[in-house]
Amino acid sequence: MSGSPLSPGGFRPRLPFHMVWLATNVCNARCLHCSSNSNVRTPDELTTSEAHALMDQLADAGVLDVAFSGGEPLLRPDLFDILEHAHSRGLTTGVGSNGGHLTAAQAALLARSGIGRFQISLDGLATQHDRLRCWPGLFDRALHSIATAAAAGLRVHVCCTITRLNSQCLEPFTEFISRQTVSRINFSRYVPTGRGTDALDLTMEEWRSAVETCVVLRERYRGRLEIVSHLAQQILVDKEVQEMAGFIGCQAGIAQGCVTANGDVLPCVLLPVPLGNVRSRAFSKIWTNSDVIRKLQDRKDLKGECSHCPKIDRCGGCRAVALAKTGDYLAADPRCWFPNAGSGVVQHLKERMAYV
Repeated sequence: MSGSPLSPGGFRPRLPFHMVWLATNVCNARCLHCSSNSNVRTPDELTTSEAHALMDQLADAGVLDVAFSGGEPLLRPDLFDILEHAHSRGLTTGVGSNGGHLTAAQAALLARSGIGRFQISLDGLATQHDRLRCWPGLFDRALHSIATAAAAGLRVHVCCTITRLNSQCLEPFTEFISRQTVSRINFSRYVPTGRGTDALDLTMEEWRSAVETCVVLRERYRGRLEIVSHLAQQILVDKEVQEMAGFIGCQAGIAQGCVTANGDVLPCVLLPVPLGNVRSRAFSKIWTNSDVIRKLQDRKDLKGECSHCPKIDRCGGCRAVALAKTGDYLAADPRCWFPNAGSGVVQHLKERMAYV
C-alpha cells in the first residue's frame, strides 16, 4: 500500500487500515444517541454473498481490520459465516454489541470465527446507561454478556460514549469496569447525528474537562486496564500523544472509514457523507477517486479557525462534529478550545482528582 507523509503527523495511508461495517440496521434497542438511527431491517442490506465480496474488496485494498457493528450485528443470521470469511482473508475483526442477548452458544461461535475482540457498549453506570439506551435492565444484561464472552475466551472491550448523562461519573464508572473481565475501555466522543440531538452534548469547556479526565484515568489504570480515546483535541492536553510522531487527530477519510448495511461508503461511522456504493463500484476506486477523501486527507480546504490553526496536521478538528453542528464537514470544529489549552491543565486535574 502506498502513502504519503502528513508532516509533522507522520504517515498517511492511501487506503484506510481500519473499517467499520454496519452489518445491519435492525436493533433491539432505541438508543437516544444512535448515530445510524437503527431500528428495523432495511430491505436493501447486503446479502451474504455481497458481504463476502465486500470483505474481499477490503482485504485486497490493504485494509487490516474490520469492526462489525450496526444496529445489533448479533441479529444478523449470517454474521458468523461472514466473520469466518473475513478471517480467511487475513482481516482481523471485532464485533460491537449492546450486550442485550449474548448466549453461550453465540459466544462460542464468535470465538470459533477468530474475532480479536468483542466490544459491548456501556454508557455509564446502570441509571445513566439504561436511560440512554431506553432499555430498563440492559446494564445488567450487558454485564452478563461480558461474563459470557469472557468465559468463551473472548477479549472483551467496553465502549463508552461520553454524553451529558454520564460525563460526571467517568471516574466511578472506570473503577467499576476495572473490576470486570474487561481488557479495555474506549471512550468515544458524542456526535449529535442520527438520532442524537444537542440535548446530550457538552459545552466546549465540559468537553475539554472530559478529554483531560480520560488522560488522567489512562495513567491511573495503566497496567490494570487499557483506556483509549479517539479525540482529536487530545493533542492539546496529552503529553504522551504529543510525543507520538504519527498522531494526526481526526482519522476520518485517512486511516479509517465505514460501509453501511446497504453498501454506502462513508469517511467515518459518524460522518454521513456518502462517497459511493460498493454494489456499483469497487471500494478502492470509490476511496481513491473521492474529492471528499482528498479534502479530508490534505486538510487544505478546512475553514474558520481550523484553517489556520498551528495544530492542523496533528488535530484537524472532528469533521463529524463540524458537519453535525454546522452542516459543513470542512467547517471549524465548534467544540475546540484552542489556543486556550494551558500546559498545566492535566497536572491541575490530577491534583484535583488526588491522582498519584
